[in-house]
Amino acid sequence: MFDLAGLFSRFFSKVPESEQHVFCQYVGDDTILTGGHDELFLYLDGRDASLTPCLLRDREWEPAIRNWLALNVRLGTCFVDIGGNIGFHALTAARHVGSDGLVVAFEPQERLLNLFKRSISANVMSGYVHGWRLAIGDRHDHVHLGKFEHLTGSATLTGNELIVEREAVEMVPLPLALERVEAKVGRPCVPGTIKIDVEGFEVEVWEGMKVWTRGQSDLAIILEFSPVSYRDRGNDPHALLEDFAAHDFSIALLERDGSTRDLPRSEWVDMASSRQQFDLVLRKGA
Repeated sequence: MFDLAGLFSRFFSKVPESEQHVFCQYVGDDTILTGGHDELFLYLDGRDASLTPCLLRDREWEPAIRNWLALNVRLGTCFVDIGGNIGFHALTAARHVGSDGLVVAFEPQERLLNLFKRSISANVMSGYVHGWRLAIGDRHDHVHLGKFEHLTGSATLTGNELIVEREAVEMVPLPLALERVEAKVGRPCVPGTIKIDVEGFEVEVWEGMKVWTRGQSDLAIILEFSPVSYRDRGNDPHALLEDFAAHDFSIALLERDGSTRDLPRSEWVDMASSRQQFDLVLRKGA
């Protein structure tokens, strides 16, 4: 049988990405459907002034994370995204874990979660990719998520003077969230990789999961480290780094090409006092 799909795949692999066609279509309700050379369909929030323009212009978002996923996420494993947004990284990871793997994204905003679920269907991944409307934190509670006017993917559970709207959502610690996933999908949910990007709420996410990590023998965590946000809320970024190490994680800085550089203790003080954000990779086991 003539392999037309294979022919097109080989053809596009030889065309520079900058010259490959990106399909974009407004489909109503402030929603844009886009598809491109990576063969993924994405439903995007047309009101967003951050992620959406980057994906439409460059077909790219947070390339360091995307590149790390391509280098490290293995076939048949489980990927968990805490702060899933419209699901770009979750869908990217799904390409690497395959249909024998499992991808779960927790996204507290109902609007963004619905966009993600539409993308799951469009990419025929509903058998192994799942989205859940939950905030992940340090306790079981019902909280109000602060939302911004034009940065629809950057909602936060921390205070911010730019918040214009709030959305009620349930919050649970990660272990409880994983138990719910297992009960619903009928299969084990044992993450090999977890991504955490929750707009300054990473300390609370860690507090709710750190005891659970003691029982994980092989785990990588990609974490957005925001020391200025932690300091502003009375938390100690240096103590957080020490706590990662105390729970048997190595700490590395994620580079744009997906490689990592080990972060020696001699650099922890400077990083903890910085006003920049950093992408860290925490690893234990393999």
